[in-house]
Amino acid sequence: MMDTDWLKKLGKVYRTDGNDIYIKTDAKDIASAIKTLKDKKTSHITAITGIDMKKNMEIIYHFWLEKHMINIKTTISRETPKIMTITKEFPGALLFEMELAEMLGVKVEGIGEEHLLLAEDSAVYPLRRD
Repeated sequence: MMDTDWLKKLGKVYRTDGNDIYIKTDAKDIASAIKTLKDKKTSHITAITGIDMKKNMEIIYHFWLEKHMINIKTTISRETPKIMTITKEFPGALLFEMELAEMLGVKVEGIGEEHLLLAEDSAVYPLRRD
């Protein structure tokens, strides 16, 4: 079993379920949380999930570490949805961040404006609940 005391540095551990650990953190603390994960030799990011909650947006970062799935959730404004990139620590996050930008309209600061799936001039965010 993994020593989990250090997880409190990432935010509030609000649930554990088998090998899954769920942590809530403020958007302003994401960079610090990601750096802590990297320092703990987290092997890789597996996904980033974005959810339009109508009043705000939730972003959940999913990491694999020592047979555990670490899920870090944060909330951002729906009116001005933006968050910093985590590609400095986890370059593999780029495609997930591009998807957040294209599908939900989240401005991921520090990445380009290229499109993966939609046309360059698309003004629609398919995963928004409008």
